Order: sequence, then structure tokens, then C-alpha cells
Amino acid sequence: MKLSKQERIAVLVIAVIILLVLGVIFFIVPKFNAIGTDSSLLLNKQAELKTAQDRAATKDDLQEQIIDAYNTGRNIADMFFEEMQPYEADNEIREFLDYCKNSTDENVKVDVAVDSLTIGSPTISALGVSFFSEPEVTYDLKTYVTQGQQPTEDELAAQARDVLLQSALASTQTVGSIDVTFTVTALTDDDILKFIDDINNYIKVENGKEVRKAMRLSSGYTVTYMDIESKYAELAEELTQKASDDANKQLGIDGKNNTAVTDDNTANDNVGNTGAAQEDEEDEDKTIEGNTRQMTMTVTMYSIERMQDPTDQLAAQNAQ
Repeated sequence: MKLSKQERIAVLVIAVIILLVLGVIFFIVPKFNAIGTDSSLLLNKQAELKTAQDRAATKDDLQEQIIDAYNTGRNIADMFFEEMQPYEADNEIREFLDYCKNSTDENVKVDVAVDSLTIGSPTISALGVSFFSEPEVTYDLKTYVTQGQQPTEDELAAQARDVLLQSALASTQTVGSIDVTFTVTALTDDDILKFIDDINNYIKVENGKEVRKAMRLSSGYTVTYMDIESKYAELAEELTQKASDDANKQLGIDGKNNTAVTDDNTANDNVGNTGAAQEDEEDEDKTIEGNTRQMTMTVTMYSIERMQDPTDQLAAQNAQ
């Protein structure tokens, strides 16, 4: 079958159109899709490059911040002891006792004797901040007369400050610790109190600088002022004797009871009792217990693990 000229032109045009459509479908469209994918990948790589450039620009500042944070942490860690075994704690507590006895600072130097030293096993303790809360007395009359009163600006500011401090410092940290128990003998109660102050303010020279060490008195202490107790005992004895004498005199004045003691006999008895009391007091004053103060106390020494110096690791990372 022979096609006419017009039919041949039409077939040729259709063939060209089909080729163009197939070329678009199989060649142009995939390239456009690839271009879109490559554009997205290019944007992602540009964002990564920008992030890397920003990090590189702050590398020196970041390194300085890390070193500053390490130095701050190291200074705080210096206040704590290194983790100790019992024999190491024994050496530390003896060094502290030498510090108390041989210090050139009169506010620190105190003469005490220590015996019955016992070292506990290493353990852990919770270390946190405690806040003192003043007790408030409440009764109906006080509630009635203070109703409607508003706190002052200073009181509101103090309350806000307390809430802020408690929220910031309420958390606790677990650290290492070891207990040392011993009996302290001193001449006066003031020496005992001064020794306790030394525990709470122990300054030790390490690496050429003075550092306050983390140790505290874990056991309680009740102050007993023997001189004051002795005065009260003497006063009570005098009042008792006076009451007895007045009662005997009153019975003698009534004249209906012959069992009253005469003034002469009473005086003689008082003289005898006073002399015996003085002898007993002199004998008591000659004993060690009568002239010294003793206290059994437990001291806790806290320790933490030291952080590694990041300088070498930062230098290695910069070299990469």
C-alpha cells in the first residue's frame, strides 16, 4: 500500500512526537528528579558546612570554657580528701591533731589529749545543705490579735530569697566518707569547744595553697559547766541548811517540842560538816577527773574522686 505525500508527512510528525514524548519520559524527567534530589542534598551539605564552621569558630572559646570548668571543679575537689583506707585516715587524723597542738595561730592552738582512737571502714554519705527553720509559737490570742496583718516588704524579700536558695540547693550528692572515733581530754570546756571549731575550720596546706578540708563533728555535744553546777549545788545546800535551821528554831520558839537542836550544837555540826566538805572538795580537786573535761566524739572525713585533666585530650582532638 502506497501512502500519499500528506500521509507520509503525518506519519513522520507522529513518529517525531512519539520520540519526543519517550525522550522526555525516559531522559528529561529522571534528570529533573535527580536535579531536585541533588539540590536537597546540596542544601543539607551546606547546612552541615555552616554548623561545622560555627563550631570551628567557637572551638577556642569552648576549650577555654572546659578548662575553666575543670579548674573550678578541681578547686572544689581540693576541699575534699582523696578516697582513703583506714590506715590513711589514721595518718590524716593524726596530722590534724598535730595541726591543733602545734599551730602558731592562737585561735587554732589548743592542748588536748586523744586516746581510744577507732577508724571505721570507708563508706558513702549524703552531702547536702540544711536550712534552719525558726520555731513559731501559735496560740489563740496571738492568732486573734495578728489576723489581717500583711508581711512587710523585707519579710517578703526574705521569704523569696529562702525559697530561691532552697530550690537551688535542695539536692544532695553522695560522696565517699570515713568515720574516726576517739576520746578527747582537755582542761576546760572552752578547750573542747575550741577543738570542735578546729574540726569545722581545718585548714591544710596542699600544693602550695591553703585549703579548708571537708570534715565535721558527726556526734552531738552537750556542754556541762562544772563550775556553774558546783555553784548551784552549794547554793542549794545552803538553802536547805537554812530552811532546816529556821524550822528547828521555829519548833524551839513554840516550846512544845524538846527535839529542837540547840544553836551551839547546830553551829558545831555546821563547822564539822563544813570542814568535812572542804576536805572532800580538796580531795576531789586532786583527781584528774575533777580538773579535766572529756568527750567521746566521731569525726567524718569526706572524699571524692578527682576529675581527669582534659588538657591533653583537648590537644589531641585539635590535632585531628
